[in-house]
Amino acid sequence: MSHSLYIKHYNSAIKLVKANRFAQAEHHLALALKYSPSSEKAYLLRAQCLASMGEQDSMRKASEMVGHFLKRNLNHRRAQRIWAEVKWRLASSDWDFFYKKALKTENFPLPLVYDYAYLLMQSEDFSGVISLLGQFDPNEQVNEFEVMRAHVFFKTRCYTRALQSIDKLMARGDATPAALRTKAKCELALAQYEEALESGRKLIALSQSPEQGDWALLASIFKRAGLYDSYRNLYDFDRLVTARFLAVPAGFSSRSIFHEELVSSLEALHGSLQHPLEQSLRNGTQTDGHLFATSEGTIQHLAAGIKQHVAQWVNQLKNDSDHPFLRHSGKRFDFSGSWSVKLKKDGYHKNHYHNAGWISGCYYVSANKELTADGQGWLKLGESELLEDDSADYLIRPEEGLLVLFPSYFWHGTTPFQRDGNRLTVAFDIYPEE
Repeated sequence: MSHSLYIKHYNSAIKLVKANRFAQAEHHLALALKYSPSSEKAYLLRAQCLASMGEQDSMRKASEMVGHFLKRNLNHRRAQRIWAEVKWRLASSDWDFFYKKALKTENFPLPLVYDYAYLLMQSEDFSGVISLLGQFDPNEQVNEFEVMRAHVFFKTRCYTRALQSIDKLMARGDATPAALRTKAKCELALAQYEEALESGRKLIALSQSPEQGDWALLASIFKRAGLYDSYRNLYDFDRLVTARFLAVPAGFSSRSIFHEELVSSLEALHGSLQHPLEQSLRNGTQTDGHLFATSEGTIQHLAAGIKQHVAQWVNQLKNDSDHPFLRHSGKRFDFSGSWSVKLKKDGYHKNHYHNAGWISGCYYVSANKELTADGQGWLKLGESELLEDDSADYLIRPEEGLLVLFPSYFWHGTTPFQRDGNRLTVAFDIYPEE
């Protein structure tokens, strides 16, 4: 009987998590644990729900729960990751405390080393990554570590060292997409354009469904190599970017009234003290989960309006089976992810792309015109993270109610704004249904 009640509450929690109803899910998980106190998956999922509620008190409770679990299960990868990410978002300097504690044990497993190195890299502690990998792979024989070393060398502009690491790896027969990807980036940075082009095209050919980032990389190679026709074929800003004001949802007399309610709903979800470790924003916060899965009224109105607008735009694009973006035009689609971003003074997005999407977009909820003077806070498209002296090819000034759509493989970021105030947006990725 107790096991069936555990299953009942656990399954209810899973459904609620998918609907972004983290508080209700946490309640069911607490009940599930009464019937099965030793359930590891229910315990850690409860902690994740607490962390996702958007409140600092619940995030602290989540870190306490996971910290207690790690005292008995120090090498647990999922628990280590949860604790580190929650503490990071609470701006705690000891976010990697349990990784460091595990390092002092005799049997620190290599997958945990990789996880810790990856998070150090996301925190931009590049010297820490190299030191950690050297400690556990002094002979440089672990392929995944070699790729990570090369990536760190690239990030710190040691391009020749990065390329040497990748060439050594590939000489051992490891021509994986990750290795080819880093090789092409290094060749691009070293102005070895013919070699970069060969590596980039091999990377695309290696997979029937290349990542969005692979198209972004190839576009950067085209741009720097002066292959402007090829670049414009991928980055056709006039045809593949749209910026239009979204219609005010029915039932709201004005955009300002709709936004007032929307701001209230979104602000309640921004309880973190700093950006997530794995995201592009700086000096800001981001919500957890799939925002459009929530049942909250104004958010659902926004999601419905965006979906209708996207359908109209996609259906008027001419299908091209040879084009990585246009080959999906006219297809049915759905959201693969959605979230809200709150940027503070000096906040911005680093140049990036979205691997999880086909179309990416953002909707400006709060974008005070004073914050966007002189190009501050503007959306920039076409400026690669891979090149030290690259510049944007297309700029869009944020305005409240503006919806911007573009291919997910487009490099995009924002310029910082120096004035006091916050900028609140809703962002999303869309994927085609095959």
